[in-house]
Amino acid sequence: MSKQGKSVLEYIDDVYNLAYWMTGNEASTGMLVSQIYLNVDSEATATELFSQFRKLYLNAFGQVIMLNTDDLMLVEDSQVARAIINLPADFKLVVLLADVVELTHAEIASIIGKPVDTVRSWLHWGRKLLGHELAEKVAVN
Repeated sequence: MSKQGKSVLEYIDDVYNLAYWMTGNEASTGMLVSQIYLNVDSEATATELFSQFRKLYLNAFGQVIMLNTDDLMLVEDSQVARAIINLPADFKLVVLLADVVELTHAEIASIIGKPVDTVRSWLHWGRKLLGHELAEKVAVN
């Protein structure tokens, strides 16, 4: 069990949502979630689970921006969803872990193997990129 008292299976919705946002399609999401749960111990902490997520994601996809426009239309054509999907992988992962999964900066730092200051920097730049892209969309409309 994780330090919060949750088993790794109780994070499956968070892992699936994170995988979908990172990959942009259901096929890749299913493959990634399966690989994560095959490679993680049932007694793993949330940090270990999401560290495994990051490792497997980067091994499979690297820093590539995954954008499938057909699947993107299923996300209700949301400008915010488009902006998130277009972020570089590390910025996207950090923003999603902080804002969707609601992990602390220290937990994210442990997951990505970087100092807390790096997490804060990536969060700042990821959110700033999102803001700029959304501001451009609003200006166009």
